[in-house]
Amino acid sequence: MTDRRNNIHAELMEMLQMLKFTLKSGRSIDFTQGTSRKDVMDFIISTMEEEIMVPEDINAYVQSLMSTIE
Repeated sequence: MTDRRNNIHAELMEMLQMLKFTLKSGRSIDFTQGTSRKDVMDFIISTMEEEIMVPEDINAYVQSLMSTIE
């Protein structure tokens, strides 16, 4: 059993632990939350706006991108 657990990626293990906690605490899980037509359209629009937006300070922008991969 331990060998199998060691093969699970850390992010997947965290997700499974969150799911387990949610189920044990008696809370309901809603996998459709945030999938309404309005939510999806808002997400698409905000993503498109981010893609076409030109940053004023390119160095700050590059640093913000680099901080997300560390």
